[in-house]
Amino acid sequence: MKKLLAKYHVDNESECLYRYVKSKTEIFIPHTHDYYEIFLTLKGNITHEVNGQKQTLAEGSLIFIRDTDCHFYDYDKKNEFEFVNVSFTKKTAESLFEYLGDGFPSKALLGAKLPPAVTLSKNEKIKLFSQLDELNAVNFNDKQSLKLKMRTILFNVFTKYFAELKETEEIIPYWLESFHEKLSHSSCFTMPTTSIFALTPKSREHTSRLFKKYYNTTVSEYIGDLRINYAANLLINSTLTVTEICYECGFSNLAWFYELFNKKHNMSPKKFRENYK
Repeated sequence: MKKLLAKYHVDNESECLYRYVKSKTEIFIPHTHDYYEIFLTLKGNITHEVNGQKQTLAEGSLIFIRDTDCHFYDYDKKNEFEFVNVSFTKKTAESLFEYLGDGFPSKALLGAKLPPAVTLSKNEKIKLFSQLDELNAVNFNDKQSLKLKMRTILFNVFTKYFAELKETEEIIPYWLESFHEKLSHSSCFTMPTTSIFALTPKSREHTSRLFKKYYNTTVSEYIGDLRINYAANLLINSTLTVTEICYECGFSNLAWFYELFNKKHNMSPKKFRENYK
């Protein structure tokens, strides 16, 4: 087992290294390393053998490799692939995770059995590749500018794509990740249910089935919880009446709002407001 070391494979001053890799230029052997990396598949399919298991990575796959992962790539020599890779030091990752705080699942990301992964849409893949490729536009002698650019990109990647750990060996489709992300905005989860499902390109039945599979909850349960969280904050931080808050949160039935609120907080919205006031 070969171990790659940051002192040889990552620039010491900028704490990163950006590479554009084509399969025909590389000889892949099982390895681990004392630094982290992310890679994005740009073309072709890759068989990624990692921690004793195989992952099939299609175009647009974004993977976070930890220092504990043992991996290498296998592929059909007739079907070449291309990917971009950003290696960065543990120091950089630790600084980022510390800044993001306890709300970010850094321990779960680092401790997962398989590397966290997500499949991006074609547009998202192009957008992220463009951002990564901006590293090549920085003067390679200006290490501090390169370090700043790299850390900005890593912040965006981790907060957008890896903010929630998914304990699964399968890669969650980007359209579902995108739908899940959109639901966290009040402008979306307060909409009527029919309008909410219009946010995804798939059918309501297909979306509901995969949502339950990957997030271990139904779409309606997830939306209901978001609405109740929103209502609780409005009860504390606004002067809206309970009825106004009910409709502001997307509920069309006051009795149903009361039932869900009581179920989560063991008290009525009015009592909840009184307690926190």
